[in-house]
Amino acid sequence: MDEFEKKKRELLRPLMFEAGAALLDCQHMEHGLALLLFHLSRLGFTVLTPEETFRIMDNQDKKTLGQLIHLLKKHTTVSPGIETALAEGLSARNIIVHRVLADNVEMFPKPETRAQLIKEVRRLRRKVRDADKILNPFIEAFSAALDGVQREKMEEEIKALFA
Repeated sequence: MDEFEKKKRELLRPLMFEAGAALLDCQHMEHGLALLLFHLSRLGFTVLTPEETFRIMDNQDKKTLGQLIHLLKKHTTVSPGIETALAEGLSARNIIVHRVLADNVEMFPKPETRAQLIKEVRRLRRKVRDADKILNPFIEAFSAALDGVQREKMEEEIKALFA
């Protein structure tokens, strides 16, 4: 790797870290929504079967976040607050996944514009995380009731893995 590539890598590291973390947030939200649909199907709240929703979770039946939101709204009653958060999360997710870096490549070279872009990625991440947070109480409650999964215990186990 030549000196320019080393310098570029170092300068772009904070931006790429935020973009990667934003992508992980998007994937977490998508998986959470699929898990919620899985739980709802197990409880008989949807015409979807647990097998169908498990295939979605396992990526055998590919669904976009927009399609998952549509399935949730089709099979359950979604409050206006949740619907708004999901719509904003979906919009932010689409920008993160498809546009934010490629559309703003001209902001990469200068420290000031790079900092602005990092702030924008963080703003978009918040939208995705807000939508995810609104679903979490339902996911956690169903996971505990159906499978005995306790969030606190799972967090302890995960933290122990990072030791």
